Amino acid sequence: MKKYFSIIITVLFLLLLNKAYCQNFPMYLPYGYTINKKVARVIDGDTFVLADSQHVRMLGVNTPEIARLNKLAQPFADSATNFIKSLIDGKKVKLTFDGRTYDIFGRLLCYVWLTNTAGKDSLFIQAELLKAGLARITYYPKGKRYYDLFYNLRRTARRNKLGIWNK
Repeated sequence: MKKYFSIIITVLFLLLLNKAYCQNFPMYLPYGYTINKKVARVIDGDTFVLADSQHVRMLGVNTPEIARLNKLAQPFADSATNFIKSLIDGKKVKLTFDGRTYDIFGRLLCYVWLTNTAGKDSLFIQAELLKAGLARITYYPKGKRYYDLFYNLRRTARRNKLGIWNK
């Protein structure tokens, strides 16, 4: 009974937390909807914080986890984090949404492009992570946006034994 009660409390807490984080955007945005924002800080290889304090989780990729809560960092976690810091920390990025706006932790889910001084896309961040061998593809079904690109970049990184594929 206590376990059931604690599960209910946890779910309610997550729903309230999600509601608190989701005040700026609806739960779903049209496919391809974009906004430009400034990055305040990088948390890890696939998550960062915007200047307006919203957390962003990059779609389509998963980088090794950094050390947290008595867990050791996974191999290449620091490399992925430092790589992302070098690309986007303190810079303007374009965020593109693909339907669902938030994950269960209240983070924005989107594709990320670094923008140049003229506001034009200059680097597709997820592609750069995969190209460097610093990320895995998260569940990404055939037919989804960027499917072919992501799998081709991963294949090339594996073939060249880059980053996490260096075993």
